[in-house]
Amino acid sequence: MRDLLLLISVRFRIIRHGAREFLGSSRLRVTVVIGLVVFFWLLMFAMFYDAFRFLHGGFLGISGILIEYLFAFLFVSLLVMMAISDAIIAYASLYRSGETEFLHSLPLRAENTFAYRGADSMVFSLWGVGTLVIPMVLAYAAIFPTTWYFLPFALALSVLFILFATELGAFFALVVGLFLPRGHRKALIGLAVAAVGAAVLWGVPIGAKLQESKFNEAGIRYVINKTSFCQHWALPSHWVSRGMLAAAHGDLSEAAFLTALLLANVLFLGMVTYRFAFYGYRLSWCASRGMSRRSLRGPESVFWKAVEGALLPLPLRLRQLVLKDMKTFLRDPSQWSQFLLFFGLLALYVLNLPRFNLDQLQPYWHSMIALLNLGAACLTLATLTTRFVFPQLSLEGRRIWILGLLPLERKVILWGKFLFATAGTFLISGTLIALSDLFLKLPLWALAAHLVVTLCVCCGLNGLAVGLGALYPQLGTDNPSKIVSSFGGTLNLICSICFIALAAAPVVAPLHLKMIGKLEGAPFALGIGAGLGVVAAVAALATLIPMLAGARAFARMEF
Repeated sequence: MRDLLLLISVRFRIIRHGAREFLGSSRLRVTVVIGLVVFFWLLMFAMFYDAFRFLHGGFLGISGILIEYLFAFLFVSLLVMMAISDAIIAYASLYRSGETEFLHSLPLRAENTFAYRGADSMVFSLWGVGTLVIPMVLAYAAIFPTTWYFLPFALALSVLFILFATELGAFFALVVGLFLPRGHRKALIGLAVAAVGAAVLWGVPIGAKLQESKFNEAGIRYVINKTSFCQHWALPSHWVSRGMLAAAHGDLSEAAFLTALLLANVLFLGMVTYRFAFYGYRLSWCASRGMSRRSLRGPESVFWKAVEGALLPLPLRLRQLVLKDMKTFLRDPSQWSQFLLFFGLLALYVLNLPRFNLDQLQPYWHSMIALLNLGAACLTLATLTTRFVFPQLSLEGRRIWILGLLPLERKVILWGKFLFATAGTFLISGTLIALSDLFLKLPLWALAAHLVVTLCVCCGLNGLAVGLGALYPQLGTDNPSKIVSSFGGTLNLICSICFIALAAAPVVAPLHLKMIGKLEGAPFALGIGAGLGVVAAVAALATLIPMLAGARAFARMEF
């Protein structure tokens, strides 16, 4: 335990020095980062405040029941998302980090190394609770009468909730590392298929019932009954939500009991995970460093041959760079798993559109839903390019000198990364947009316009990410989270959001007016032509300016 305390003290020193370095850096950087955090927090507070005020003013008789469902559903959703994300982050920290490899060379107990590195995912949990739970709690206290000890209990339950999600994520990461080491992808694919099948079996009856009942009282009651699992007594998320509401209503004994119950489970899960790491972590870590027994002539080689065939139009050297980036991405589970998580949720929504009985809606709503889907896809792309594309050059790290020895101009390397990212993001996002428009039964001209906008957005976002990634590299770290949270990553996210607003606005009005029948003939053709022209021009500027600046900076970089 002494070496664990020493590691924790070292981590606190690193955090303290990092905070001092951040506060002592450029004032613009500090102002932008803090301003964005405060703005997002105030936005979430305003949203919850308006929702609670609406419930208190219009549904005072049933507001208590609705708030119980709101709290319970929010916390069970947070528990699932935090557990999955914490497991992914913990797996990357435990098995893919250079610092972890260094710690294994020191005279440290394996379970203490596990506890130290597994706690990295706590940052994500802190962010989730700080930006969702705290604004909701404060908004609730501002609208509804509460006791003086409501906020202390809410804080204590939130901290315990963070610890529970972190321990759960670390436990799942250890299970994956122990039972699914490198080379056992069939079992991992089987688990993913089973999870998708379970989700479909749960969601299909709800959609069928809604389609039969057409959102009447019986259908709504059925859906509430099917989602009542979020208030099950055995869920830790229910203990948190129920404990907060009990403290707000003055039930001190129940609030204290639920807090003690959550604390006991946090301690129990921590002890079980710690002992599990004592027996299995070093074994799983060694297994992850072992050689794969897969045959080089298996299905994977066929897949890469097909990819090479699709890339034949590219020059040989550029094709090899694109293949290298693809293989690097697919060999990192912490990368492709988060990518699938983002787009998987969006795909699940799109594939369930036919079950919402949209045929009975007016063209106005068809147009609105299609435009909202386009906006959601673009915002998801902005998040993904910031998270995955921006760190690409920085993740080359200390091996970046190898790129400098290649018989290639350095700008070709950047354009290769841009091509790989643009093709991958458009292939997935374009498919989802096309499916969404087909399910909504939009005309082909609307589908074509949406795909053109999606392609322009993919080019602009990836141009920003690759170019700014070369302008503001972080070559001293192999942690993507630190790279994304740097000044360059923050600037890239801001520019991406501004670009989406500029790229989507010129085509929204003519498309919507055409769908509702208020713009026809030559005026529509002129409007949509001008709008798509503006979108293409903005995308070209967003692509070329940062790419050229990044190529110039990369060419001057010494390594």
